[in-house]
Amino acid sequence: MSTELWVSDANAAIQAIRATGATNLILVPGNGWDGAAGWGQDWYGTPNASALLGIKDPGNNYAFEAHQYLDSDGSGSHDTCVSSTIGSDRMAFFTRWLRQNKMRGFLGEFGSSANNTCLAALDDILTRLEKNSDVYIGWTYWAAGPWWGNYMFSIEPAGGIDSLQMEVLSRHLP
Repeated sequence: MSTELWVSDANAAIQAIRATGATNLILVPGNGWDGAAGWGQDWYGTPNASALLGIKDPGNNYAFEAHQYLDSDGSGSHDTCVSSTIGSDRMAFFTRWLRQNKMRGFLGEFGSSANNTCLAALDDILTRLEKNSDVYIGWTYWAAGPWWGNYMFSIEPAGGIDSLQMEVLSRHLP
């Protein structure tokens, strides 16, 4: 769908939510797989960075949600990470955009496998969020739960032992 259509649909949903009297936070994802690194790019049409400035919330209680994976194509489908700083590198534009536009952001999906480069990249992306806590309100990791089995990003404990990714994540929990 076009980003303009997405903005129109998101605004309609926000209006409907607020019409019920709800005052809760609303997370507004972007278009084009919602990647932070692509927030300003136009390969899928109008960039999120332009079109999503049209989001209207009468309750003024929303944040923009983005995803960001650390592998070569940002898809989260490879078990190797580009570098130990790929997280902060790929979050840089989205972070600047949030700050320049006085918006709040939420990293709604990210994950890594358990090799040394990916663990360092995982630490890096979370450090980026902490250093920019004036614009970031939080994050959620992908994925956990027993149904994931041996999935490369799973943080489900095995035999009562936390995953290596969970060790990194734990250092960044409040």
